[in-house]
Amino acid sequence: MTEETPRHILERLEIAILTGETLQLHWAGPDDGPDAGRAWMGRVTPCEVTADDHGHHWLEGTCEGETVHIRLDRIRNMPTPVK
Repeated sequence: MTEETPRHILERLEIAILTGETLQLHWAGPDDGPDAGRAWMGRVTPCEVTADDHGHHWLEGTCEGETVHIRLDRIRNMPTPVK
């Protein structure tokens, strides 16, 4: 069972998506696979928030020209604006 994503996080990301805002984020990689244990930091432009069959919410967007898929419970800081 997964924890429900707090509503204020989903609302904050929805505002960022609607306004084309860029967020400075720090997030952790997956528990397994080639990127296990890695951490990332970057300026992410969010495009969409989706949910998978396991109840996890994902942020889809771009970071430095690359497409990223970030599980919301792995974001280690609150989304803050980048000016």
